[in-house]
Amino acid sequence: MKKLLVGMVVVSLVLLHISTALAEDKMKFYVISHGGPADPFWGVVMKGAKDAGEEFDVDVTYLGPEKFSIQKLVDMVETAVADEPDGLAITITDAKALDEPVKAAIDKGIPVVAINVPDYRGFEEKIPYLAYVGADDYMVGVEAARRMLKEFAPETPKRGVVSIHEVGHAGLEARARGMIEVFTEAGIPIEKLATSPNASETYQAIDAYLTKNQDTDAIFCLGPLDAHPTLKLLEEKDLVGKVKLGAVDLSNIMIKAIKEDTLVFTVEQQQYLQGYLPISLLVLYNKYGLIPHDDILTGPAIVDKNNVEIVEEMVAKKYR
Repeated sequence: MKKLLVGMVVVSLVLLHISTALAEDKMKFYVISHGGPADPFWGVVMKGAKDAGEEFDVDVTYLGPEKFSIQKLVDMVETAVADEPDGLAITITDAKALDEPVKAAIDKGIPVVAINVPDYRGFEEKIPYLAYVGADDYMVGVEAARRMLKEFAPETPKRGVVSIHEVGHAGLEARARGMIEVFTEAGIPIEKLATSPNASETYQAIDAYLTKNQDTDAIFCLGPLDAHPTLKLLEEKDLVGKVKLGAVDLSNIMIKAIKEDTLVFTVEQQQYLQGYLPISLLVLYNKYGLIPHDDILTGPAIVDKNNVEIVEEMVAKKYR
């Protein structure tokens, strides 16, 4: 009996050792972005990363600030690097601020995939990450502006404004640049307006702008955080139809607004892929050294009344 008990203890210890070793061998990755859970866009990215983690049996941790902050983004990168992960997926929201910590991670042998926002700098300065998964933000702006012009045809808008709800965000600036270039080429005055991730602050900023510039009849919002309060403003001020709104990204509120003709269109970038694909790429790189040799573009694509029914179900299920 004693021999049996001793044998069982030995077997248990061996199994414990094996399971501990397996747990230690399990790959771990971090997804680090400038966006937190309050933004519906990033909830879909989180789901993509989580699903990939479960499918590949790896640990995935998502880090994002509650409020937009480049400094907090830098701090989170440094925290993740200190944990010595098997890979990082990072939004290069401010290349200058992230240059040192991300390059330090790469120098330590930690593979990095850029998501959502790439490093827009030239080859000599660019952070040498393995790949980029996300939209071409400049083309997001171009396609949005072209779609807005189509809405006004054969006339043109009198004046446009682009809401920038996260000041200092390189991707939003690239979108705005695309919009402004298309409008400027068409001879239409347009400018950027600093708004906020805070709904009431954005509401007030847009309201003040429209009061001062009453010829404005085209507004671009660059995400749900500024699109939602702007939709509310247009409804409450009886401006629906008089001022046309185009946006970027998707949410249930925005889908409903498109169906009700409150929102003319939005531009999506299939953000589920921005969570799922980087984890897949990092797993393949760790196991086999495989990595694509070009950007993986997940957008842009226009969603308007012509195709909103197709994407509505996937938005509800948090795949878009």
